Amino acid sequence: MPERPSPDLERMLTDVEWAMSKQFAARDLVPMLENLVRAAPSASEASYFAKLRLSELIVGDAPFRAARLARDVLASGESDRAWAVLGLAHTMLGHYRSAAKAYRRALVLAPECGVYEHNLGHVLDVALNRPRDALAHLERAHRDLPGECEIASSYAHALLRSGQLEKARELLETAVKSRAEADEILKAWQYADGNMLPERGEP
Repeated sequence: MPERPSPDLERMLTDVEWAMSKQFAARDLVPMLENLVRAAPSASEASYFAKLRLSELIVGDAPFRAARLARDVLASGESDRAWAVLGLAHTMLGHYRSAAKAYRRALVLAPECGVYEHNLGHVLDVALNRPRDALAHLERAHRDLPGECEIASSYAHALLRSGQLEKARELLETAVKSRAEADEILKAWQYADGNMLPERGEP
């Protein structure tokens, strides 16, 4: 039977959970989670809880540390959220193949997650120069989250780079609600694409 947390640790956990339920800003939550990480026994549920939430909050500013925290969580068992943090951290650090592997693992655990599909597709298209491999992931992401302009834009980008200009234009025009703006975006992508290497195949 797992040992109960100390009263002090229980109070810290309660405070963090309450702050999260009230949608406290990261600047307020991060110090609370840092304190919880320091106070919780290293292999405890409280420690893994704090490390996962902390990694999600700091990955944008401290990807290396977020990756380390996510790996600590994964050492205790599989977690799609920890794999997703690891994927984002690897992306920000420029480790794109590792990012793709992490997102694939997150999708094994949460196959219906449109956000993971989008992140994997975006890495494949933009970072690994494999737009055709990205299409299935971005299509599923767009189907799951049709109102997300960023996802529609990523899908349109991969469509364009895969030679499907009209479909890309139609999708982008719907997303930005302007034919002229869609055409301007497509022109900018086509200009940037002129300097890209030929598409790579599967590694």
